[in-house]
Amino acid sequence: MNRPALQLADAIDGDRLEQLRAGDKAAIRDALQELLPHVRRWLYRLLGRSPDLDDATQEALAEIARFLPHFEGRSKLSTAAHKITVRVAYRYFSRHHEVALEAVPELAAPVVDADNRVAAREALARLQRCLRRLPAKRRAAFVLCAIEGLTPAEAAEIAGTSALAMRCRLLWARREIARMLRGDPYLSAWLPGKGKR
Repeated sequence: MNRPALQLADAIDGDRLEQLRAGDKAAIRDALQELLPHVRRWLYRLLGRSPDLDDATQEALAEIARFLPHFEGRSKLSTAAHKITVRVAYRYFSRHHEVALEAVPELAAPVVDADNRVAAREALARLQRCLRRLPAKRRAAFVLCAIEGLTPAEAAEIAGTSALAMRCRLLWARREIARMLRGDPYLSAWLPGKGKR
């Protein structure tokens, strides 16, 4: 799955890193402006349409702003920002938000037939209900790997765990979802092989 590139995150030159580390307000503002659409997309994928989406976005950006003066440049800024965003999302998981799955091409491809469109929407609603029933760490593993398209190693770095732990969480999430959706005519074919192992 293609993800928009983050130029700021991929290569921060020494001058810009020093400005961030010095707490330069203009540099921090510029970094936050570049990160905003990515933070919003990450939260939308994790929380779905939610009245708290704006609050979660503000909270994540505030935490990233506090982090920027401590950023040492040893990893990508996008990884650190994504990690902070996932931590913020964990705090909102208990509010039973839906995961935004409409943007997943395999699940939400345009359907011209009205009956198929209704069936696809109902299938998404069933999958969203399943995801709400997962423990937060398994839910995040499924969203990061199966929906965001990250490898377990990439997701593990973001979630602050090992790749092995992420693979286990993803495996258990898939098993639980497959059990809950056993026999589902629309989703059963999609779940078993989706994502990267």
